[in-house]
Amino acid sequence: MVDAAAEFWRFSLTVYARPGVASSCLALQDRLGLDVNLLLFCCWAAARGHRLDPAELAAAEAASAAWQRDIVTPLRGIRRQLAHPPALDPADAAILYDRAKQLELAAEEAEQRLLATAVPFAPREVDDARQADDTVANLKLYLGRVDGRADDQAAVALATLAAGCRPA
Repeated sequence: MVDAAAEFWRFSLTVYARPGVASSCLALQDRLGLDVNLLLFCCWAAARGHRLDPAELAAAEAASAAWQRDIVTPLRGIRRQLAHPPALDPADAAILYDRAKQLELAAEEAEQRLLATAVPFAPREVDDARQADDTVANLKLYLGRVDGRADDQAAVALATLAAGCRPA
């Protein structure tokens, strides 16, 4: 039996490491308030041959919203503060930063487990063209649910992310 959460995590690590994907995800997070894990969830669903419908995306958002808000976002804030802490020895700051980064990453993985179990779907065979179409459709569906205004930079970031989600 396939562990969907573990598969999703491996997929995310692979995709996130591709050129331009991390910076695109972070730009969409910072500019529009999008959740990087939900962005990757949209890509993973498409890679498994699944086009999300609005109810499924809403279920995914509901499953992870409190965790993202109460755990992941505060940990990210702490990590960012530790990048340039006032009045702390740089060596001590580096140790704390690394620990905060590890904790934030573990929280991100936990969020992905929530997402993978909230919207279960069986993988299907999919060709590259369908995966590309489903990836764009899933990302646009998510983008349509946020209050932030998508501008040209957001469109470029989405296109870069979508390209990075294609099979290597």
